Amino acid sequence: MKKTKSEKAQQTKKKIIQSAEQLLLDNTINKISVRDITTKANVAKGTFYLYFDSKAELAWTLVEKSVLVFDQELTVLSNAPVTKEVLSSLISKAVDFSIKHKKLLQIIHHEHFLAFLQHDDQHKEYEERFTLKIQTWLDRGNQEGIFQIPDTYFYAKFMLVSLHDLLERMILGELDYDLASSKEHLTTIMNNILQWGAL
Repeated sequence: MKKTKSEKAQQTKKKIIQSAEQLLLDNTINKISVRDITTKANVAKGTFYLYFDSKAELAWTLVEKSVLVFDQELTVLSNAPVTKEVLSSLISKAVDFSIKHKKLLQIIHHEHFLAFLQHDDQHKEYEERFTLKIQTWLDRGNQEGIFQIPDTYFYAKFMLVSLHDLLERMILGELDYDLASSKEHLTTIMNNILQWGAL
């Protein structure tokens, strides 16, 4: 069966993204040119610009691959029952994603990559969006009498930043601890912070 133009376009775009990822495993983004990427992908340089306006847009595509997954999981959380099992599932999925996509996450958390993107404003936007989704879940826990959290926004921010920073440091090798072994500990810590029914 012949592939449609749409399918071919999707495959070409995917090939460009994958080629960029492979190159970024060995070089910083500043040392990789659009020509390097298209040569690796075996496509014409002009083809790159059918899908991306610039190398920076391609870089953001790599970031959004991971952001989108976490955003979807937090959307599920914001509408999910307030139970320990739901929280445990979220942490487990975050750790599993970190293990599966460790190389990609190492790339997008590299200091040169972040400096290239000048990502501060976008990072704050993502952090705020994620925090509010966790807060929605905590607020419902308060309403249902499960929690008695005095400031759900602060708790949500603390949970998000703590989980993100710990996983990031393990991914980058700055914290000598096995990702897979961290699930139980992270879940225990978050449960202790929330003090289910104990406040």
